Amino acid sequence: MRIFLSLLLILIASQTFAKNRLAQESSPYLQQHADNPVDWYPWGPEALEKAKAEGKMIFLSIGYASCHWCHVMEAESFEDEEIAAYLNEHFVSIKVDRERRPDLDEQFMLVTSALTGSSGWPNSVFLTPDAEPFFAGTYFPPDAFLQTLETIVDVWKTDNAALRTEAFTISQRLRDYLDQTSVLGDVTDADINAAATAMLGNLDDFNGGFGTAPKFPRENVLLFLLDQAERSGDTALMQAVTLTLDGMVRGGIHDHVGGGFHRYATDPEWNIPHFEKMLYNQALIGRILLRAYSATSNPDYARAATRTMDYILRDMRSPEGAFYAAQDADSLNAEGQDQEGAFYLWTQEQVKQTLGPEATAIIDVFNITKDGNFEGASVLHTSETPLKAISGGDGMIAQRSFRGLLGMLNNARNNRAKPLTDKKIVLPWNAEMIITLAEASRVLGRADYGEAAVQATEFMLQNMWPDDGLKRILYQGAANTNAHLVDYAALGRALLALDDYLGGADSDWLGIADKLAADMLTLFSDEGQAMRMNAQTVGLGPMRPLDDNEIASGNAQALELLAGLDRRLARTGEAAPKLAAALAVDAINAPGQRAATLVAIETQRNGLTGAMQVSNGGAVRVFASLGPKGKQLLLSVEPREGWHINAHKPLEDYLIGMELAVGETPAPLTAYPKAEIKELGFSNKPLSLYDTSFVMAAPIVKTGDKPVTVRLTLQACNDEVCLPPDDMLFRVWP
Repeated sequence: MRIFLSLLLILIASQTFAKNRLAQESSPYLQQHADNPVDWYPWGPEALEKAKAEGKMIFLSIGYASCHWCHVMEAESFEDEEIAAYLNEHFVSIKVDRERRPDLDEQFMLVTSALTGSSGWPNSVFLTPDAEPFFAGTYFPPDAFLQTLETIVDVWKTDNAALRTEAFTISQRLRDYLDQTSVLGDVTDADINAAATAMLGNLDDFNGGFGTAPKFPRENVLLFLLDQAERSGDTALMQAVTLTLDGMVRGGIHDHVGGGFHRYATDPEWNIPHFEKMLYNQALIGRILLRAYSATSNPDYARAATRTMDYILRDMRSPEGAFYAAQDADSLNAEGQDQEGAFYLWTQEQVKQTLGPEATAIIDVFNITKDGNFEGASVLHTSETPLKAISGGDGMIAQRSFRGLLGMLNNARNNRAKPLTDKKIVLPWNAEMIITLAEASRVLGRADYGEAAVQATEFMLQNMWPDDGLKRILYQGAANTNAHLVDYAALGRALLALDDYLGGADSDWLGIADKLAADMLTLFSDEGQAMRMNAQTVGLGPMRPLDDNEIASGNAQALELLAGLDRRLARTGEAAPKLAAALAVDAINAPGQRAATLVAIETQRNGLTGAMQVSNGGAVRVFASLGPKGKQLLLSVEPREGWHINAHKPLEDYLIGMELAVGETPAPLTAYPKAEIKELGFSNKPLSLYDTSFVMAAPIVKTGDKPVTVRLTLQACNDEVCLPPDDMLFRVWP
């Protein structure tokens, strides 16, 4: 009898405390649902075969660890015993982490968008036992969710054949779209102009950004507009970028206390954010700020970029040097309840308690009102960009004091309950952060940013590229989930950035990037077509990633990597032009969704833009920066070891000398540094050349709202060969 009672107690305890199948999954999002009474499965053969064998429909729920509405639906529905029991009786329930499985996320997000006209997370999709979707939505309130479940079960019982037919039709159309055959073509200048015009047509002319609300940064669109502004000198394109940056920098989407940016704004003015902080936003917004600062010298952009990089190194960096994925929107408020934005909100009284008599200036600058603008408290935002706000008007505080006061607020805020940090390492997001840090190290003169970029890269090369292939995710010390197209391409691009901004004679960043590109082509290429997302088919079938999502599409990044390697390694490869031709028509047909592809095609056609440019063949790097008071553009010209540049007068007629021009005016002879006279193996006469780094100064006279164009023409040679001459174009914007 005692043995029977003991066994009974063990059985009861195991039923009470057992976790579902997500407990052992290496995903923080899936682990968050491990204690739900819903009998969750991860995506995989066990769940799919169970649905088929038992003839049960599939309920598929996709989200991520820092998703606010995912947490809400979990608390309201997935922890509800009645709803869980109904799901367990009638469905096989599957949880997917979108950050771990973007291949599944993109497919089923397309389902939801096609069926409902909108999308978001959590993504809730209903499938037949054959895993074909027939109904979808996003967040459901608990009553509506239970009613939806009951209605679906009723239709399944009473009209099963019609529902299966509808699901098959939906699935087939989506398969055709995901695996569509490319129409080969070219992108023309007229196509590019039309794409830029279409994007400007959706610009919010007052607040910046695109559309009304919710308002996302749309970083890839901004990077396209910046790229085109640099190529064409079109002020309207640059103004669209700076208008948007100004709105974001002064708005509540910008964390004015701790640095960095929230994921998106819920209002047109950028003042009320959705409070998640994602690594990819910091990387891409930071890069736009750096490039806009290089073009315009606006100190607000440098300040915001610096504070973003500092936030990442302070709060989002692992002990080994890689970068965490995200910070949650929610945290505990003073009453111990989960509240969106609780960590970031301020009342006037809280500011006064922290800053004492100096609180008034902060309250005024950041529009902290008595009633607040979000749930009785205030999201900090400025009416002017921050540096203008603190320097203009009576009673405003000096910038140094201003920094000190913000530091006091940050210290006080750190005593609050902090949002959850999602500590998984997502390879392509880390790669984007590495690119931005490498650029920031040069633009902002911060060696520590470059050191952080190198450390993160070395960590991923050592820990996420085992013998069986690159891995996408590292969590709790384990690297798993086979990498997709975007992962190979993003890491390769990061290596190119390290070589451009930090590379020395002892680094082999280009060689490693070339090996990654070769593996990428082997795994994902498809002759004459856009590249595939996966090496193996999953979900609805094969897919070719064309649309930009949180970062640029896999195909856009693959083209940028291939074209970048060709340029830097002095080769005429076949893969880049073939891929460009396969992507061209799709890109010009949907430019807003494929802006990064247009940038990659332009780079493949016409070379690089921006402050750092690399000559064809990679023999010379040229970095542009404005001198004191903006009166000169300083060009740091850096030949690689073993290469030289022909001087302004190279002493041989068949060699092309270096030329510098501001607008249409050639630079005076005094602008050119003194050349060296050397004899080289290919010439029996002395030559005039430069084989070490030097700086040239181009005088800048700004007039009106047009940029000043500086053109540098150079030819690089070594002891055996001369490369074709290169024109490098730099613009200085008012």
